[in-house]
Amino acid sequence: MNPIVGLNTVSVFFILLSFGILLVWKLQKLIPTDLFLPAVLFLFLGLLGHISNLLEWSGTAPFIDRYGDLADILQPILFAVFVYTMIHHRQREQIVASEAKYRLLVDNQSDLITKLDAKGNFLFVSPSYCRLFGKYEKDLFGRPFLEEVLPEDRTRIRQEMDILYLPPYTCRFRHSAQTKYGLRVLSWSYRALLDEKGKPLAIVGIGRDITDQVQAEQEREKMLQRLEAKNRELQSLVYISSHDLQSPLVNIRGFTGELKTTCEQVKNVLKECGQYERIEPLLKDVEQSLYFIDSGAEKMQTLIDGLLKLSRIGSMELTVQTVHMNGLMKSIIEGLRFQIQKSGCEIIVDNLPPCYSDLYQVNQVFTNLLDNAVKFLDPSRPGKIHVTGQERNGVCEYRVIDNGIGIAPEHHEKIFEIFHRLNPDGPVKGIGLGLAIVRRILDKLDGTIRVISEDGRGAEFIVTLPAVPAS
Repeated sequence: MNPIVGLNTVSVFFILLSFGILLVWKLQKLIPTDLFLPAVLFLFLGLLGHISNLLEWSGTAPFIDRYGDLADILQPILFAVFVYTMIHHRQREQIVASEAKYRLLVDNQSDLITKLDAKGNFLFVSPSYCRLFGKYEKDLFGRPFLEEVLPEDRTRIRQEMDILYLPPYTCRFRHSAQTKYGLRVLSWSYRALLDEKGKPLAIVGIGRDITDQVQAEQEREKMLQRLEAKNRELQSLVYISSHDLQSPLVNIRGFTGELKTTCEQVKNVLKECGQYERIEPLLKDVEQSLYFIDSGAEKMQTLIDGLLKLSRIGSMELTVQTVHMNGLMKSIIEGLRFQIQKSGCEIIVDNLPPCYSDLYQVNQVFTNLLDNAVKFLDPSRPGKIHVTGQERNGVCEYRVIDNGIGIAPEHHEKIFEIFHRLNPDGPVKGIGLGLAIVRRILDKLDGTIRVISEDGRGAEFIVTLPAVPAS
């Protein structure tokens, strides 16, 4: 063998070995741990194959050929192992990434997440749960969930959770708990996880701190109770005041009548005595005064009657039934026939859907609306009133449309106020209670009313009432 060739071969061997060591050092930083060993073995087998080929070619060590053959056999095996390991590593990376996303979601979730075993002991608690109770996850593992519930609620919660072992394997409940931030109210939704035999294996629950919501509900309930008490007090006050005003008003009107009769008698006596001309101016002043007193008393009587009617609405018992609007509308129009004929207007009523309400109260609502529509028609054009209706989403919507004098937008809400009249000195008499009563009735019937109108362009009143429930 040529020594120079042998020396060159050894030099190439050490160069390749150095290159291999440098490559391995670089790969250690780039290749994950589980892929590193197969990659290094695959690399060194490649180097061994190349070195054996060089030594065999140089004639330095013919016996190394057997190691080269071994390297050739192991290379595809190690390549397959490397590829498999790489695929496995990639799958594991995806799982780790998914777990990281899940952990990030759970760690930053404001809702409380727990997992219990079939006996109700903790298997998992979210960081939000630990933060709320000021405890560590490890301290809660294996402990009963009911330990975190106030003693007075435990029996009830245990009974609620017993439902989890029966279809549909879910339950909802709320309870009070002593937390790091004091006494809080928690709302829970639990679902049982079943094994292959359909038996509960574990229980997963999601909870939420609803203390602020409960406090708001309690405050709202207190305010409603106070409001109801004030309404009852106001209704009682209106009723008593109106009722007590009746007696002096009867006296005023009664004695006014007596004075009128007396004036007539005095007038006749003076005429017989020939003294009537001297006292006539005084008697006319008295008669005029009595007229104003009687007119004021009559108006006051109308106001009192309206207030009494308004005060009774809140206490009236409702008889809820199917109200056939077509028949009801026909009856209302028949009752208003004199006013309709006098105004010369045309009333068109479409086929109306039935509603589910109190017949008497609904009759009052539409009697008022149609009466107003007739009263406030525009005398400069033929009057026309159109009643339509439709049902959608469990609600019946009725529209009373006229081509009357209309209502300016700034008065749309005011017309529903007590004693509000658009034109107090106009030809239409009234005290401004009709629409106030209509809105009050509809509030009691779970209905609504609104108006679409412009001055001089007619008005459209839209009434909603509950639809007849599906059988």
